[in-house]
Amino acid sequence: MNPKNISGDSSSSDEARVILIVDDDKDFCYTLKDILEAEGFKILIAFNGDQAYQITKSNKVGLIISDVRMPVVNGIALLEMIREKNPGMKIIIVTAYEEMKIYLEVMRLGAFCFLKKPLDIEALKQKVVEAFS
Repeated sequence: MNPKNISGDSSSSDEARVILIVDDDKDFCYTLKDILEAEGFKILIAFNGDQAYQITKSNKVGLIISDVRMPVVNGIALLEMIREKNPGMKIIIVTAYEEMKIYLEVMRLGAFCFLKKPLDIEALKQKVVEAFS
């Protein structure tokens, strides 16, 4: 996967290839950061939804990958906050909890997709490609 060619337009700005990872599990964040940086993306990390929202105010982010259950501001509240500020932002929601009501809620709120932990890394990479297409 070559992020410079994801959209088919090699003139796309660097900001468009920035991914914000949001999870209170620091090991998960840094592992995912290493994987996606190896694919050529710039990665920003937040450990709760409030931190993530603040990062989106001062950084151009092309995609958010967020957990649901986090302290301070959870992933569903973050999704709602981002939708108000930037309705077109693509957000991939990940969670270890397979609850239909969470799935239905995040999809109703406009999540790009919903993935269950432990993540299938190849499936995640494919969704990242789709998000930047």
